[in-house]
Amino acid sequence: MGNNICGIEEDKKQTLQPESKVITTRTINQTTIQIVQADIVEELVDVVVNSSHEPGWSYISKRDKNNKTNELLQEMKIGELIITNTENVNSVQIFHVRLPFYQDSKDLLPIFNVYKECLQQKGHKTISFTEQNTPNFQIPKQFHAEVLIRAILSAIQEGDIEFELIKFVSLDQLTLKYFAYELMKQLDELKIPELFKLRYQQFMNFLQNGEDAQQEVYLLSTGITTEIEDVVEQQ
Repeated sequence: MGNNICGIEEDKKQTLQPESKVITTRTINQTTIQIVQADIVEELVDVVVNSSHEPGWSYISKRDKNNKTNELLQEMKIGELIITNTENVNSVQIFHVRLPFYQDSKDLLPIFNVYKECLQQKGHKTISFTEQNTPNFQIPKQFHAEVLIRAILSAIQEGDIEFELIKFVSLDQLTLKYFAYELMKQLDELKIPELFKLRYQQFMNFLQNGEDAQQEVYLLSTGITTEIEDVVEQQ
């Protein structure tokens, strides 16, 4: 792609909006993670992730105004990833992912899996995620933050990633605080590799088994576990 760092076609480039502000930046194994206050469709990246229970109704899809894409999105299955080229969004491609109608923690596993699938795609260097784009089906912010950050850090640790820059982008300050906190918390875990592996395994066990996991309860959004007996005694 020559000197074009982000890989963006020249006619896709636009000036960043004045409110664009980097909240947090950290680099792990040659991959930089940023928490950014900005409008996601204005951010200069190769790929924007359109994650929603109804991707065709989302802000990103409405901004892109691609009628052929919209018809395709209406037929998406839960956990499916569809890649399209953009028309009116400041990126080369959109990764559309259909998330489940969130009801409880059992719905988080397909979200985690499809985010990992996005991160394993090849051929691009920069990608932006944002909060789920359909408010009526929104995942609790703190749960969404843990799922996305663990997906990112596990993909980096596994070495199955080509992205050099991964952004989480939102205009909402509360959302940004949740994601910045979650990133820093998990990076603290990463300083002790065995602790990071343990927390990751506990997290995965919880997603796969929910509250039926034996002997311990995983407290989503805190990254800690507690013995079931202790919880019962405190009630």
